Amino acid sequence: MMRRSTSLILFIIAYLVSVLVFTPSTPVQADPATLSATPTSLAATVELGDTATLSLTITNTSSNSLTLLLYAGYPPTASPARMALPSLPVPLPQQAERIDPALQTELAHGPTRFLVFFADRPDLGAALLIRDWAARGEYVYHTLTEHAERSQRAVRAMLDAAGIRYTPLWIVNALLVEGDATLAQALADHADVAMLSADHELQVAPSALTTAVSCSPSANNVCWNIDRIRADRVWREFGVTGEGITVANIDSGVAYTHPALVGQYRGNLGGGVFDHNYNWFDPVGNTTAPTASGSHGTHVMGTMVSNPPDQPAMGVAPGARWIAARACDTLNCTDSNIIAAAQWVLAPTDLNGNNPQPSRRPHILNNSWAFSSGGNPIYTGYTAAWKAAGIFTTFAAGNTGNTTCSTIASPGDYADVVAVGAIKQDDRLAPFSAIGPTGDGRIKPDLVAPGVGIYSTDASTGYIALSGTSMAAPHVAGTVALLWSANPQLIGDYDGTYALLTNTAFPITGDTTFMGSTHSACRPIGVPNNIYGYGRLDAFAAVAAAKVDIPWLTLPPTPTATLTSSGNTTLSITLDARKVPGPGVYSARLLIYANNLTDPPLAVPITMTVPPRPTHATITGTVTDSETGRPLPATITTTDGVRLMTSPTGTYSLTVPGSSTQHVTAAAVGFVTQTQTITPSNGSTSTLNFALDPIRPRLTTLQDVIPATVDFQQTVTLNLSLRNDGNAPLAYTVQIDNEPYGVWRSDEPDGPSGGWIDPPTGRQVLNLDDDGNSDALDLGFDFPFGSTFYRQVYIGANGIIAFAPFTTSYFIPSCFPLSETTSAAISPLHVDFNSLDGGEISFAQVSSGALITWDDVPLYGTTRRLSVQALLQPNGVIRFHYRNVADLQPTDQATIGLQFDDQSQHVACDAGDELPLDLSDGLVIELRPQINPRAWLNIVSGDSGTLAASSQTDIPLTARWVGPMYTTSQARVQIRSNDPQKPVATVRVQLNEGTPAPYQVFIPFVFR
Repeated sequence: MMRRSTSLILFIIAYLVSVLVFTPSTPVQADPATLSATPTSLAATVELGDTATLSLTITNTSSNSLTLLLYAGYPPTASPARMALPSLPVPLPQQAERIDPALQTELAHGPTRFLVFFADRPDLGAALLIRDWAARGEYVYHTLTEHAERSQRAVRAMLDAAGIRYTPLWIVNALLVEGDATLAQALADHADVAMLSADHELQVAPSALTTAVSCSPSANNVCWNIDRIRADRVWREFGVTGEGITVANIDSGVAYTHPALVGQYRGNLGGGVFDHNYNWFDPVGNTTAPTASGSHGTHVMGTMVSNPPDQPAMGVAPGARWIAARACDTLNCTDSNIIAAAQWVLAPTDLNGNNPQPSRRPHILNNSWAFSSGGNPIYTGYTAAWKAAGIFTTFAAGNTGNTTCSTIASPGDYADVVAVGAIKQDDRLAPFSAIGPTGDGRIKPDLVAPGVGIYSTDASTGYIALSGTSMAAPHVAGTVALLWSANPQLIGDYDGTYALLTNTAFPITGDTTFMGSTHSACRPIGVPNNIYGYGRLDAFAAVAAAKVDIPWLTLPPTPTATLTSSGNTTLSITLDARKVPGPGVYSARLLIYANNLTDPPLAVPITMTVPPRPTHATITGTVTDSETGRPLPATITTTDGVRLMTSPTGTYSLTVPGSSTQHVTAAAVGFVTQTQTITPSNGSTSTLNFALDPIRPRLTTLQDVIPATVDFQQTVTLNLSLRNDGNAPLAYTVQIDNEPYGVWRSDEPDGPSGGWIDPPTGRQVLNLDDDGNSDALDLGFDFPFGSTFYRQVYIGANGIIAFAPFTTSYFIPSCFPLSETTSAAISPLHVDFNSLDGGEISFAQVSSGALITWDDVPLYGTTRRLSVQALLQPNGVIRFHYRNVADLQPTDQATIGLQFDDQSQHVACDAGDELPLDLSDGLVIELRPQINPRAWLNIVSGDSGTLAASSQTDIPLTARWVGPMYTTSQARVQIRSNDPQKPVATVRVQLNEGTPAPYQVFIPFVFR
């Protein structure tokens, strides 16, 4: 059997910012033979500020005992207009030749097993319009099996006549056949056949890393990863743990008797009795009860649903049930076993492989495996079938690393699955986690989740910590179980669920690890991006956005006792007119499920009428940002429970009983909540505005320049004073920049004078193409730069002066070091100029040095023009002159700085995590050679820390005498913090000599 060169990896190398308002579609009504309600609807008139309690009797009219599940629901929406039937064809795997070359090699050695794929492909689009879970599954199953029966009929007859055995693989319209080269050629020549492929044996990468067993539990006794995605808040605050939802994995099996998993196994009938029919499938070993080859599948299942009796919580959805298929042993899988498992998931069978029941398919399927590369469409057929059947599918992104872009693995790179990358506890991507884009340019991964040191169940009765994107993917699968349990109207809705997951994820951008030239095609600049997708998974935010919350409707707790046949129970339903923003007619529904969330509910309409009265009072107002005055999307609440959102212009209006005291609160994400009290008189209209303060730390540096005068062989102590003027803790780090050149600005005290120099008439105009570079140009003097003297320079069209030929001519936005050259270089403004559209780039020898000018040159793709020049002086001083830079924008990703053979010096950079550009027309920046500041300035202590709101700290520095000084030296102390408006700040320390040395020795040197 031929091994495929790309490995199928079980990943054992080994998270909000917006709310989606979800309006469910009209459900199918419950079978009246199962449940009935008396009365069939509820209605009441309730005065504003009052409540009313109504009774509803539910009767079990079936012959079986039932467990009730109660949900609030919105009123049914109007029937949609007739729409065109959607299309969802089952794709055909692609290969270059009709007969797989690997199969040809095997056949040369004799008979072998192979896959026969048929050209005719079914379309499953109609399934997307079917809301009933059972009917949808049946449609997909029968469409696939009947299509396979028709399109394979002639070939099956040929095989039957020859006495050749075969196995139908209807999910991909294929046959598994064993035969020789003659048979293979005959099948390849058949008009109904599209291609023949070897039954590849895929090698599973062995477990490479088992980290120290550590859960790092939170104060609520949940493992760090569960705390990070806030799943435990879903359990505590919403009471949702995944009840009514079934998850599955295709993996290396599951140890079903594990104490943290056995209670959730769907085959557990209680009392020690198990039924593995429809709950377990094993084409690898044909076992009749769940078993495991290694710990991988068990560990993954534990992250989805485990409920350990004696450990911190480690499963995302501990109330969900699970089933499983084993398609791999410890090290190997075959295509045929994976396809067999894929179609069993779509229509589970009994242990003999008979009597398929699509209604028993899982709701969610996790696949923590992948190829070692992307762009492999071999499995697109069954991912399409799973989506058609309403199964939500997650895949690990892959463990192929992220040293370059486009390492995302298949099937995670498919458009109809969610690919999940792995992050560490610091929210940074794990070094093994694969990234996008896909081969056709789509963004992947979709989300990231914890994937390093994940503590979960192992194949024995114990627990183990593993790392990999395998460990990240089940967090998303478990969160979907929470979502669908919180709002059953989402079941089978891939697009709605995907929107909830991605719209509520915690965005991650600006990771400097991926801002360099190596990752120029996948930098994490916007959202989504090809490193973190839409961001870190946030289960709590997703469920909060999905869960139907009708403030004026209070349901009783779900009955804990089972409702026996012909039994009934009476529910108390409370209508609360204290929690509405004014008079009106309010409608909702009570949705009552019996046993299973995929069965249609009994729907009971509920109507509350709140009449208007002349004694009512109106309160109106606007919510704004206190700093900018812009309107805010805010939530207005009152102590009685009224809850409403502001309009797009920040306004609100609510009606309350007159002469009643109201405590009104305005809350907005990222702002300090504010409460005001008002007692409006009967029939009045009052205005109550809110100006909310942003929640953020605010770094204030109390000095711009710290002077240091040092006497001969002495050291002085200085203080760097930092203050947090914000209302949140300020985390900071302090460092002394490595600056061989002092940076002096004309807009600062003691800064340079002068400015723009008009290039002389005899200048050399450089006719450079867009992104072009010049030949060598003679400076006319030996220019000292770094530790070397240079006589020649090379000019780049995009604002670079290099001392050796360029490596590439293309513009690549980055901070230093530059990607266009590895040599020593100077850049007064590295930006994407386009000299072909106008302006002038010139070089000239002038009395003060060598002048290089970019004059009125447009930026690529825009009409904006800039004028910048650099003056290189024989004494090593470098001057940058800016005449026209007002139109420069941060999105241009410009940078200014110096590059030496062994280090770089940033002046400013908008293309990464450095001090941003601060340029103005007429500015001069002068760079003066100096003693490296790290030789004379030291941070004594406190180079990192946290400042509480409204507090201050002094960080001690020492400056020492380092020799005779003939000019002022300058150091840049850089403060990096979590202040979102000023993440990087600087303070200058200027060193001057006080009492000089009592003597100096000059030693002349004669150079020959």
